[in-house]
Amino acid sequence: MAEVAVVVTSRQQLAARLANWPDVDADQSWGLVFCGGVPTASELMAMREASRLVDRLVCLRIFDRERPVAPQFDEVLRSAGVDIVWVPAEVDGPARVDLGVAELGEEGATLLAQAVMHVMPLLVVVPRSGLSLVRACRNMQASFGDVFSLRIVGENT
Repeated sequence: MAEVAVVVTSRQQLAARLANWPDVDADQSWGLVFCGGVPTASELMAMREASRLVDRLVCLRIFDRERPVAPQFDEVLRSAGVDIVWVPAEVDGPARVDLGVAELGEEGATLLAQAVMHVMPLLVVVPRSGLSLVRACRNMQASFGDVFSLRIVGENT
């Protein structure tokens, strides 16, 4: 049986998994990446790049949430270096965030903010092709005082 990424569906499950991850300690670094229901080549490349640079990796499924998840979704993400994948059933809680990126929408921006605040990543890796996500992450990075490093990867990176 292939190794799979742990799938969580709420921010409470995500917080519990992060807190109780095996061998978790203060020196462990976390990264954050994003994908749709069917990860693109650019998203998979971002995952592989991030997994090289941090100890553990979380992926947030932020786009195409209404569409079903691809077959073997958790296996594909694990093979790209993802440890935990958050597939939100819905936006948890009343948080509303305006990151100045209309393309993400209120729900997408809220999910992005919740993921960053729960994971507190050392590194966020975003594919260059996801321009709205790049803009949102840059806005968030500046707004929250550079709490993470942002790495933008492209086909030639």
